[in-house]
Amino acid sequence: MKKSSKTDARRYCANWHAGKCLGAMMYREDGELRFVMDSKKVGKDCVVDEGCEYFDNVVIPGMEDNGR
Repeated sequence: MKKSSKTDARRYCANWHAGKCLGAMMYREDGELRFVMDSKKVGKDCVVDEGCEYFDNVVIPGMEDNGR
């Protein structure tokens, strides 16, 4: 798998806002979709090129399901 880039985040990530992260994190727990605001990420520079758990676990599977 290729390393994700900020271009990928700009195109596909719902948390992208002019290079900053909105911090809305989603994950599944006990079969339910959970949502939290990650105060450590809100308003900070996007770190997708260094590794982002949200991007890897939520965004990339959605990109692959849509034929990217």
